[in-house]
Amino acid sequence: MPLVLSTLDHAYETPDGTAISSVLAGLDGKRNLVATLAREEATYLQATGSAATGFTLLYQDGSLERRYRSAETAVPLARVTEAFHQYLRGEPGWREGLRWEEDREPLEVTTWYESWWIYLVALIAITGFFVWWRGWW
Repeated sequence: MPLVLSTLDHAYETPDGTAISSVLAGLDGKRNLVATLAREEATYLQATGSAATGFTLLYQDGSLERRYRSAETAVPLARVTEAFHQYLRGEPGWREGLRWEEDREPLEVTTWYESWWIYLVALIAITGFFVWWRGWW
């Protein structure tokens, strides 16, 4: 599968180094906040932030159990661009020089009474009972 560079507004199939550099330099931390270079849906390198104040890097290697975030929250544009270029070329050294920490996505647990499905089933059951009881069938 070819690499895809995406932002909130655009996607670039098989991007080159120039496209990566211009996309990262164009991140402003407001509307243009995130750039993702993905090999597949669950394998990617992502930068969030702005070129002016720095970035936080995040990468996922196949699943949520292997998701990592840069410990630094103000990684300079030059280092982020270098990491994206190395990732594009498939070089293993793109992670070097940065401290990484696990980034666990908190999973929300919904109790049965917080689910809208239970209320929908209850409404249908009560309506069915009322129709049966009144003999409208």
